[in-house]
Amino acid sequence: EGAKYLDARTIETLPDSYTLMRRAGVAAAEWLNARQERSAAVYVGPGNNGGDGWLIAGFLRDMGWNVTVHEAGEPRTTDASRARSDAERGGRFAPPSGSEALILDALLGVGSSGAPRGAIVDALQRMRDLRRGDATVIAIDLPSAVDATTGEDFGALAADHTLSFGNVKRGQLLRRDMIGELHVLDIGLHDAPNEPALVRAAEVSAWVPAVAPDAWKGTRGRLAIVGGAPGMAGAAVIAARGAHASGIGMVRADVAAESALVLQIAAPFATVNTWRTNDSSDVDGAWPHAMVIGPGLDGSNASLRERVLALLYAFAGPVVLDAGALTAFHHVARPDAEDLEDAGDDHLEALRHALRGREALLTPHVGEFRGLLAARKSSSTSNAITVSRFDDPKTLARALNATVLLKGVPTVVAAPTGEVLVSAAGNPALAMGGTGDLLAGIAGALLAQGVSALHAGAAAAWVHGTAAEYACAKHGGCRGVTMELLLHEVTNVWPRLDAHVSRAPHALLDLPAVPTR
Repeated sequence: EGAKYLDARTIETLPDSYTLMRRAGVAAAEWLNARQERSAAVYVGPGNNGGDGWLIAGFLRDMGWNVTVHEAGEPRTTDASRARSDAERGGRFAPPSGSEALILDALLGVGSSGAPRGAIVDALQRMRDLRRGDATVIAIDLPSAVDATTGEDFGALAADHTLSFGNVKRGQLLRRDMIGELHVLDIGLHDAPNEPALVRAAEVSAWVPAVAPDAWKGTRGRLAIVGGAPGMAGAAVIAARGAHASGIGMVRADVAAESALVLQIAAPFATVNTWRTNDSSDVDGAWPHAMVIGPGLDGSNASLRERVLALLYAFAGPVVLDAGALTAFHHVARPDAEDLEDAGDDHLEALRHALRGREALLTPHVGEFRGLLAARKSSSTSNAITVSRFDDPKTLARALNATVLLKGVPTVVAAPTGEVLVSAAGNPALAMGGTGDLLAGIAGALLAQGVSALHAGAAAAWVHGTAAEYACAKHGGCRGVTMELLLHEVTNVWPRLDAHVSRAPHALLDLPAVPTR
């Protein structure tokens, strides 16, 4: 819907809608012409996406390419019919021979939904047959049969590259395994109000404060990490090391006595304070500039919710709530009771009151997020709750008056004001235990240095995901990437921000393909 809105809003300022279609055709043809291949088989559908394909075919032929076309049905729109006529002024196109270096998928665009039918199904199969050779598949705006909004795949052919016009579609981010490398081409679209904004290196560079020449450990921020229950010291270690890799000045780990030695050995740069089981009064709230609560805490412990609330009342500064500090506020049914336990909505209201409108960042994965939604709805069936990745974080952020970061693909960060930022960085290397603790440590470091919860969360998600991309690229795949490799690459992301900012001007975004192994 956002893509259609942008198109319509831009077309209002142009002589006609065909002008915007020509812009898209020119932008795609210029991008393609910068490649080494000089032959392409273009598969066009009956709609406006097919019209884009016709124009690209004509422009490429004018540039000296060998271009063939497979037409899956007569044009059904005025612009698509006009595009075919313009493309064929230089003569009709021969059908694909199978020798072309590129396959251009222009069958279905953002307006399609549901499973393809008839001639489109036949065309998809023909493209699959050609794909068995060495041909590279390039999708125009979206791989045909992938829903632009939900990312649902109805039998699409995975692309090696996707050329997206003007903006990033939600479905592209939800199905990065289908779109290959994503390239956003500028065709002069107007900005859309209230639409999620994509996090890029330029924004991260602007949000993160520079290190002053006269900085010392006290001015680079003090972060307390409250976690590390018995048997779960590793979570606090990873959070501490993530903060250390992100420029924090001082880290203190507040952990159970049984975890103290592990912290001293695995994170010797951190100081350690111990707390008594089921008691948070030993945590000093006067020392840190920011606090991360949750890594390595058991959220099923009945007293943890009260401990977290007590900490929030004792410490008024910026906080990250993660892991156990989130599950403590889930709504569950007591097996020995006829009715549900005390209303989950009351739990969230208590949390909202304790947060008191401060800079607060909640970092749930989808399971923890479902539990919080269940608490809001006073329902014990969290597994049955369907999460709308782009919309539900806004709802929870408003309910808690805090920023909510929903981890996953993509990561969505919503502020209570309604502003939403989306990080598309990341890959399957992050699908292992401990990566959430790493993210919490990165975000905590930024909060301690004065970055807002919204920007700290978005920047941390981008750095976290980019580190995973670096790690997989160096390792030759994501299988076997360890936490040590991820931590090492976090330290490498920061000095490379400027290199990301100065990327080629023709693309607003270049997302690498997601590894499948």
